[in-house]
Amino acid sequence: MLTTVPQWVAVYVRSRSEKRVADLLQRAGIENYLPIVTRRHKWSDRYKLVDEPLFTSYLFAKITKTKVSVVKAVDGVVEIVAFGGEIVTVPEDQILTIKTMVDSNQELSVMNSEALQKGVRVKIVDGAFAGKEGILISDCKEGNFAVKIDAIRLSLVTHIDRLLLQPVYVKSRKTSKK
Repeated sequence: MLTTVPQWVAVYVRSRSEKRVADLLQRAGIENYLPIVTRRHKWSDRYKLVDEPLFTSYLFAKITKTKVSVVKAVDGVVEIVAFGGEIVTVPEDQILTIKTMVDSNQELSVMNSEALQKGVRVKIVDGAFAGKEGILISDCKEGNFAVKIDAIRLSLVTHIDRLLLQPVYVKSRKTSKK
């Protein structure tokens, strides 16, 4: 839920207009983040490295509830992501995790969160992502590590050596009968 304190939101934009919308938001004084990754694309006669948005048709903006109309007025913006009419905020730690993963230059892939199999919550104990938590996707030999971005129902996935992962145990609250 948006308040008077700036919070991150996911902004859905027209296809192939992510970079232009990010620039227009910046010009309007709206802090935003468009995760860009370099991918290798094959043409019929060659391969080429191409910078492209990590999340197709999405970028993130840090706004207050008074700036919603400013964001929606930017050419190329389709909508600010909302469920049940309520704008969904993206926690700051998820934005920082995305930035860390993008800056690591490791191969990243995006998959629909609903396609994830039920897995174990893990914490990375060493390396570039030390201290980050996510979900272990246990359907392959590598330790596929996913950070779920609930606001856009997508997950960011990378390969992490299983030796660098440690399970995160959630303490359950038990009520004792007297």
